Amino acid sequence: MASADRKLTDLELERHLAGDLPEARFALATDGDRARLGELRAESEAFLRSVDIDMEVKRIHQRVERMTPGKRSWLRWLIPASALAAAAAVILVVIRRTDDGAPSPDELSVKGDDISLVVHLATGEGSKRLESGDTVHAGDKIRFELGGVKPGFVAVVGIDGTGQPSVYHSDGGTRPILFDPANRLVPGAIELDATPGAERFFAIYSERPFAFEVVLPALATNTALPTGVSKAEIVLQKQ
Repeated sequence: MASADRKLTDLELERHLAGDLPEARFALATDGDRARLGELRAESEAFLRSVDIDMEVKRIHQRVERMTPGKRSWLRWLIPASALAAAAAVILVVIRRTDDGAPSPDELSVKGDDISLVVHLATGEGSKRLESGDTVHAGDKIRFELGGVKPGFVAVVGIDGTGQPSVYHSDGGTRPILFDPANRLVPGAIELDATPGAERFFAIYSERPFAFEVVLPALATNTALPTGVSKAEIVLQKQ
């Protein structure tokens, strides 16, 4: 199915399978998304038939304890302990194996995109995590948090209701910035302007530098990104 027929990422569809995707976001699903959802459901069922979930959960716990503190805190944010078994079954936590077939303790990845995006709304009491489909207002201040396992290059991009892209990070948006998995918060905050409608925010990741002149048009038109470049997306409704 062509990516132009898709509105939701694989990670969002897997969250829907896990009961963790807001209904307002899933309501945007296209026929292409629903077809892909059927494929992911079949893959999940085949996975469940092929592995011992209890044993996989035990192994994940063991590897989390051996990880560095930065990686361990990221994984615990992504997969709360109370939902670890469901995450292993639906999100498909994959342990990369070394040449001799033994799991590598420092390499945990999630099937789908290699980067995750969290948007925080600044409030009088501190901050509030926003989900896709949430409503925001002109003048609200938000911050971005990135999650991933491997170092590389990232960009945080917003596309407003008119289709105008903006790059949000410290170098002025002229090129991707280095990503260190131990440092998840993007420095600074942005204030939302008065442009109404849905605003899409993306975290873009690659192990190597990438060209904005290729990536930004692909995001704006919802077409395929270059090989080796992945994304995470959150859509907010601005009033």
